[in-house]
Amino acid sequence: MNFFRVGKYFTLVDMPGYGYRAPQDFAEMVEAYLQERHNLKRTFLLVDGVVGLQKTDHIAVEMLEEFGTPYVMVLTKIDRASRGVLLKNVLEIQEFVKESTQGCFPQLFLVSSVEFSGVHLLRCFVAHVTGNLPTVEAS
Repeated sequence: MNFFRVGKYFTLVDMPGYGYRAPQDFAEMVEAYLQERHNLKRTFLLVDGVVGLQKTDHIAVEMLEEFGTPYVMVLTKIDRASRGVLLKNVLEIQEFVKESTQGCFPQLFLVSSVEFSGVHLLRCFVAHVTGNLPTVEAS
């Protein structure tokens, strides 16, 4: 797990490689973290836009649902997927969220770090969830 302090506002925790390259004890480590972090505001499940939901994503969702951890799905690498593949994966995820989840935020975020599309909206959501949206004072 990699911890990134975002100013003095919040900490972002990155859990890379929970898929096929994950260490053997990764599931136990994540499970313990999710159960013990009572100040956890939101979990972001990153799904590859080219390949869609995988078995490991389903396992992650089961874990989040079991622990009652609120989470959001983020479809990444949307610049690499053809429109047809992207549409198929978006529809599959939307149907999965509707039929099989309770703790998932219904809005799916589509992002590309290469083209930077969708990143601003996701950042705004993170700022909102963490209580860090700046307020505008009336003059």
